[in-house]
Amino acid sequence: MKFFLFFLGWLILFIKPAEVFSQNQYTHRVYFGAKLEPRNKVLNGAGQSSAAFKNYVDGLTESTRPALYMLYVGLKNANLQSWFNNQKEQLKKYPWLVMPQIGLSMTTDGKPEEHYEDKVAAGDYDQNINEFCLAVKEWNIPCYIRIGYEFNGRWNGYNPANFKEAFIRISNAFKKNKVKNAALLWCFATDGGADFTSYYPGDDYVDWWSIDLFAETHFTDPKTTTFLDSALIHKKPVMIGESTPRKVSVQGGEKSWIRWFQPYFKLIHEYPHIKGFCYINWDWTTTRWSDWGDGRIEANLFIKRKFTDELQSDLYLHGMKKNRLKKYINLIE
Repeated sequence: MKFFLFFLGWLILFIKPAEVFSQNQYTHRVYFGAKLEPRNKVLNGAGQSSAAFKNYVDGLTESTRPALYMLYVGLKNANLQSWFNNQKEQLKKYPWLVMPQIGLSMTTDGKPEEHYEDKVAAGDYDQNINEFCLAVKEWNIPCYIRIGYEFNGRWNGYNPANFKEAFIRISNAFKKNKVKNAALLWCFATDGGADFTSYYPGDDYVDWWSIDLFAETHFTDPKTTTFLDSALIHKKPVMIGESTPRKVSVQGGEKSWIRWFQPYFKLIHEYPHIKGFCYINWDWTTTRWSDWGDGRIEANLFIKRKFTDELQSDLYLHGMKKNRLKKYINLIE
């Protein structure tokens, strides 16, 4: 009997580890061959400020440091080159290749009446678009660009027909300028309207799909699942462009993990075409969104430990030197 129990224990531990350690189970990733799409991996990213990124880095281990850094800029910014130069200096602080995930807006945050995607579509901002393309090209590192992110958000004010034309115009400019180090993302907000097809510029102009997730209800929201299912039909990899435990925070420790983080990673595990996530590592209580709570992983030991454990799974792709990154991503240079 003792021998049988010993043998059974050995069998469970060594023959079927995936069944015992169910938290490590995930759906094998599909690969579509999209620009800058990792093979069999999910990119780990964070932001959305230099301080928040550094805190995220310091809160993790060297082996789980982020590969993506979240940035934001408006297309009509009069000093695009200066903006790019400043960001380059920020990224040089890290001894591994930090890849920008850039939110490129055609409106003013929170002021939908100031949207200008119609003018972009008409060609009024062609000079800025070309300047942006050339700056990305000169940067010569992989960049993921969410053009007109959260296109369906009422807070942006985008018109579907104008948005599509603006996206196509920007995409064509990237092709004309032969920018090979950028993937163009089409970003949906679960907080916004359910319709996304009216905003879609077409498969020829979009490299990745993207989605922003905040509320604990977002992970099972039909808008989320419908969007993700449609991305799979279109054979497009998906990046979670923005995410944070809104109104859950990290302060509940285990309760916060069960309410928000567990379903968040469950979603990533289950959808084989999710290839990247970006976490906003902010203390929202110090902002105008103070009721969102503290989202910093380093602010709660339980969350920090569980989050780090999750990222130690071989599912994730972390920050590394460029020569190593080539093993996972086809870097066209």
